[in-house]
Amino acid sequence: MNGVVHSHAETKREFFVSKRMSQEGLTVNVRMEDNIVKVYPEAMQEAINLLIDLDVVKSDVAVLVNGTNGKIDRVLNHEEICEKWKQYRKKLEERFSFMVDPESRLNLLKYLTVAENTIVIEKNLIADLNTKMFYDLFFDVYLTLNVVNYDNFSRPFYSQLFEGEESILDFSQKIDKETETQIQLKKEGKVNDKSFNSFKMEKLYNEKFKPMIEYKFSAYNAQISEQILINKTEKWIEQANVNIVEEVKNNVEILVDYKLRKIE
Repeated sequence: MNGVVHSHAETKREFFVSKRMSQEGLTVNVRMEDNIVKVYPEAMQEAINLLIDLDVVKSDVAVLVNGTNGKIDRVLNHEEICEKWKQYRKKLEERFSFMVDPESRLNLLKYLTVAENTIVIEKNLIADLNTKMFYDLFFDVYLTLNVVNYDNFSRPFYSQLFEGEESILDFSQKIDKETETQIQLKKEGKVNDKSFNSFKMEKLYNEKFKPMIEYKFSAYNAQISEQILINKTEKWIEQANVNIVEEVKNNVEILVDYKLRKIE
């Protein structure tokens, strides 16, 4: 905010991924091996820990891949994940049973309701997974097609500054380097100015940020830069570097620096 770091988080995650062909098509299993999050200020850590625990509920998924776009079509072990959620919810309710403050109890109920709607409805679970950087990068068209279309495209962008708000990013992409076995892609995405309500963004800014920043709303912007190295023969992502900027220009911004690499 105003050029000063207000909060900072460092996340380290390790996934074990396997894939196989079934009668229905390509299926992929993803299991989270490690999930480490450190956050500043430390007062936010307890809230972050709840999100970490929730990620564990969704950390072991088996999915069917769409044969056209490489995205997730179905969660094959959805019932198993729902059962894990029921057990987790019960433990969480017991853990916070001591709370008598009405506002705190209401906030816990809101958290549980949102989490449950995300998990028990399969299409919502898929949408939630797609918002995670790993799933967004890994599940792509390279998984299923030998000849990939590198035309421009658009995709949804879910705001981190303004929770619940969604816009569209328009992407251009090109091949940076290519060998017989590898291809390196560069993708640049910029928010479509017609895809969000600027008046609503200003209202949300005035409620959430202006009391601290004081400067009036300027202009909303979001953009992404991705560099992705793909093994064409084995159809794996070898590594990726992603930079995301979401901002109300000159006033408040969120910067994300994401690195992915395949390890043995």
